Amino acid sequence: MAKRSAVRAAVGASAAVLLLSIGAVALLALQQVDGKIVMATGNPQYHDLAGRYVTDLQANGVVLELRDATEGFATLQTLTDPKSGITAGFVKGGLVGSLQGRLASAKAREWRASQIGKWLSVGRLFYEPIWVFTRSDLTIASLRDLQHKRVLVGLRDGGTRRIATQLLAANGVAASNATLIEELLNPDGEQLRTGKADAALVIAAPDDARVQQLLRVADIRLMNFAGEAEAYTSRYPALAKLVLKEGAVEFSPLLPSADITLLATSVALVVRSDMHPALVSLLTHAVMHNPKPGFDRAGDPVLFYRAGEFPSPHDPEFEMSRDAELVYRTGELPFLLRVLAPLNARLHLPFALTSFVNAHGAQTVLLLIPLIAVLLPLMRVLPALYVWSVRRRLLHWYRALTALERSLDTPDAGVLLDAKRAELERIDAAVSRIRMPIYFADQLYDLRGHIDLVRSRLAARPLPIVMAAQ
Repeated sequence: MAKRSAVRAAVGASAAVLLLSIGAVALLALQQVDGKIVMATGNPQYHDLAGRYVTDLQANGVVLELRDATEGFATLQTLTDPKSGITAGFVKGGLVGSLQGRLASAKAREWRASQIGKWLSVGRLFYEPIWVFTRSDLTIASLRDLQHKRVLVGLRDGGTRRIATQLLAANGVAASNATLIEELLNPDGEQLRTGKADAALVIAAPDDARVQQLLRVADIRLMNFAGEAEAYTSRYPALAKLVLKEGAVEFSPLLPSADITLLATSVALVVRSDMHPALVSLLTHAVMHNPKPGFDRAGDPVLFYRAGEFPSPHDPEFEMSRDAELVYRTGELPFLLRVLAPLNARLHLPFALTSFVNAHGAQTVLLLIPLIAVLLPLMRVLPALYVWSVRRRLLHWYRALTALERSLDTPDAGVLLDAKRAELERIDAAVSRIRMPIYFADQLYDLRGHIDLVRSRLAARPLPIVMAAQ
């Protein structure tokens, strides 16, 4: 009875473990996290930086797919559309800001208000100054001076156009009193040099190839925001003040010939608000450990680069992801994610396992406490139950053999001698068919030795008297 009770207890505990395992597998199935990030890059600068994240993410079991088809406002739209497949993207600073306030259209304000909760930031990555290039024969000291002028504001679907038109509108420059041309300024400044346009707004990184060429074009000028830069940064939190120092571009010829104050935005890396926390943490970690380098492709220092300034967890336009903030604050991934993500990647386990542990690690530990309380005594009982389960196959035939041997001492044993020999052979044949683990082979051979002992006793028995008389 005690053994049966132990068996029932073991079966019950095993069933509990099985149910818990099934529950964990079900939760994993419900997660459906495929360990993939699809990122909209939009231009070569963004694409190159995103490419630096690939190796770190792969080491943690995450695939990063780059798509350079969307940029600017189109990136925001794809991030709100679940059918687009885009889950992350680079967004120019100031773009979301251009969709609010009295200068934005009612349609833009309404769209922003309905979509803002669908985006989270994982940090600001690098500066993109607002370069205002003008014809060298014009005296342009402020954006207000662009009234009644022809101004290149960038492509319609690009991020530059919306930011540029808002800044122009703030200075009283609009389509009603100026010609706003949705076109990019050529790297050689051709539209300005030939008089097709009077000014052009370009928002791009300092090491952008087009910007580097434009800074060296002799017969165009770069507008100075020195007198109003503080007012701009106060009114537009997404803007920063930068100073392009005399000679910072070239010493011979001296470019620029004097300090020029610029306004600058900073690029944000934005993710969908429903991105799994494990993916957000791993992406943030890759961003932190792969900042934009301080040297361009030619090996020259990048203008305005300050080591440690970017990436930054301070975003004036988007809500920061709490998971991203934690990574910035500690400088590393959460413990369970840091340990399991690379391990699971090496073992080629599904990312759903990593995401489940990251999301439910604390709950899992609490669940394991009572489970361990059940398993510890079970672990002590199981070896004994296993030995008993193996031995019980031998014990059955030991009982049969013992009963047969005792029957040899009964008065009528000689009469039933043939039947007893047949019973012994049946036992021997059954025992010879038993398959035992090698560890228990000695007990099997002991049984067979005892069978031979009983066989010897049977052989020593005299023939029945009745048979001898015949």
